[in-house]
Amino acid sequence: MIDHRIPEGVPPMPVRRYIRRAWPLLSERALAEAFRRRDVKLNGARCAAGELARGGDRLQVYVAAEFPLDALFDDGKLLACAKPAGLPVDLDRDGVGADTLLMRLRARNPGAELLHRLDAQTGGVLLAALNADVLERGLLAFKEHALRKTYRAVALGGFERAEGELRDYLVKDASSATVRVLQRPEPGAKPIVTRYRVLSDLGGGRTLVELEPVTGRTHQLRAHMAFFGHPLLGDDKYGDRGAKARGLCLWCREIEVLEGPLSEYAGRKFTAPEPDWRGEVGRSPDRL
Repeated sequence: MIDHRIPEGVPPMPVRRYIRRAWPLLSERALAEAFRRRDVKLNGARCAAGELARGGDRLQVYVAAEFPLDALFDDGKLLACAKPAGLPVDLDRDGVGADTLLMRLRARNPGAELLHRLDAQTGGVLLAALNADVLERGLLAFKEHALRKTYRAVALGGFERAEGELRDYLVKDASSATVRVLQRPEPGAKPIVTRYRVLSDLGGGRTLVELEPVTGRTHQLRAHMAFFGHPLLGDDKYGDRGAKARGLCLWCREIEVLEGPLSEYAGRKFTAPEPDWRGEVGRSPDRL
């Protein structure tokens, strides 16, 4: 059962919409069944899906709900975990987010702090600091590129080369919460470098690739691959919406610590295999 007080300041919205935003991984079937059985209460009264919920309201949803943390490494100072695709790392712009990765981390360790972020629809390895010292040095390690991140993704189209390095520029568009990739610099644009390696031709014009964001900019991999002519499958922001998929096929497979601010972990690799995307595109080489 979920028993939840909606945070003050959250704008009014239909109960069903609030629940979908607050618990994005909650089964749609389970939620529909809860409304059908009238097992959703707002301020103690049974409610319909379209009834408005507001900040300060008490919400009760009679469904089985678990919020596990898939920890890959934890020495009491640094924690590596596998973030599920579809789970936000923190609250959204309206302060909504009863189930986020940060909340799952803090249920295990109340002092946990994120060292970096992944888009909500991107899953995979994520690092968190468990004390102030590792937080300071970990943030510096990311700033100095003293960690190497490797992703797996499904890209659209066939590749002429088996591997390569893309160099362009990226500028943020705050009004649309997106980024644009440019071939030449302009005011506000920052250089981006993305390395790619083809792993397998999945057929149907879809290719499994390994990606390394040498520079770690917002939406870099998604926007850069789309600019390169190979948008990622399931990317409804930069990709081809006509290429149907259940979600974004992008996964942070590994983070390797290099020499630098986190030198005591240098050489250590934190790895989480990508999901089995066979239902979308075929079979991953590591899962044959």
